[in-house]
Amino acid sequence: MSKSSLTVELLHPPHPESIEDRLDAPLGLLYIAANLRKHGHEVRINDLSGIPQSEWEIGMADIYGTTMYAPTMAISEQIARMCKEINPASKIVAGGAHPTAIPGEISSAFDIIGVGEGEEIMVDIARDYPDNKRVYRKPLEEDLDIYPNPAYDLIDPLSYKRTLGGELALTTLTSRGCPYQCSFCGLADHHKTIKRRSPENVAEEIEFLKERYSITKFIFQDDTFTINKKRLGSMLDLIRPLGIGFKAHGRSGNDTAGDYLRLRDAGCETIAWGIESGSQKMLDLMNKQTTVRKNEEVIQWAKDAGLISRAFFVLGFPGEDPQTIEETQRFIERTDPDQYFVSNFVPYPGTDVWNNPEKYGITRIHTDFEKYYQINGNGFGSRNIETENLSGDEFGEMEREFRSWINQRRQRGKLQEYEGKLPGRKRLSEEVEEI
Repeated sequence: MSKSSLTVELLHPPHPESIEDRLDAPLGLLYIAANLRKHGHEVRINDLSGIPQSEWEIGMADIYGTTMYAPTMAISEQIARMCKEINPASKIVAGGAHPTAIPGEISSAFDIIGVGEGEEIMVDIARDYPDNKRVYRKPLEEDLDIYPNPAYDLIDPLSYKRTLGGELALTTLTSRGCPYQCSFCGLADHHKTIKRRSPENVAEEIEFLKERYSITKFIFQDDTFTINKKRLGSMLDLIRPLGIGFKAHGRSGNDTAGDYLRLRDAGCETIAWGIESGSQKMLDLMNKQTTVRKNEEVIQWAKDAGLISRAFFVLGFPGEDPQTIEETQRFIERTDPDQYFVSNFVPYPGTDVWNNPEKYGITRIHTDFEKYYQINGNGFGSRNIETENLSGDEFGEMEREFRSWINQRRQRGKLQEYEGKLPGRKRLSEEVEEI
């Protein structure tokens, strides 16, 4: 028989391979915690990122919910076993992108698997406690305004390292989901439907966080902040008077030059895109549904509007070869984005690449998930696939040459602190040009 009120501890695992393990607050857990409290449960958030294991402290709880990513699978299992030792009668829940993609392959160290976003799922798990089933699936309501704002009061927001323009920034979401189906996205099937908060709800949260924590910089984590033009205009009208600075993600083929002027006038400082490659062949293989030319346009429009242009690239997607790498280099030279970040391709479970490797000329996918990192503290990413056209050694040499080349390029605007930690980039981070 379930209790009316339970104690729930939500844990975020450390990621020792990451460049900066304590970059952003665990926003997903903050939302889950807020909704559990709304339903009368006592909730703690235990973010172990950046904390040595010798200093971990886990409390007594009825339910433990642990986030799991592919590279943190082993350490998440270790945390689960520690929780069970503390309270053998407890229920241990695995949630996040990795369990959502392959729920049938999650360790028995976890009693319960949550598939999808966790706000409704964790409430159902608490309702059924202790007579829980193995797998829970339940979508969010279409109207995101019914959910409480993230429970930032359960953590120390000032302990994280994300900055914008050199100042501490908090992350927030105005929508969930993405209409595009990129081949490397592990949550494409779960994020097909876009759910939105009202512009008024977004503005109220920003105003509250600004007053509560004296924060004036924000990172909008939406996959595409600019997707709906009418809603974008309404949000910007409400954000403008708040006097904040923010960063958002745009989308080539969807955005216009006018969008970037409106963003700048509302306080936007940086606009970022998943440019991914300068090769049309690679964009098509990735199912990016855009063109090299459109990618060139958005970078120029951002510069014309006075925004910092930040381009993300993916290296080593199946089909990559010396010619496509050369095309990406030429693209970067032509467009000269103010900032860039290069990640290695990782075949995350749930992606189209993972589900259909033969379609991409993949002969083998390695499943040592601890090596599923896009870039680590040494400045290089992992290689977890073997393809018909490129050996691992050949790709390794391509990656070394490309990263050596791009690390010599100057960047403009204030960078994240962690970017200065990358080998080969420390000197350049000290020479950053101000816009």
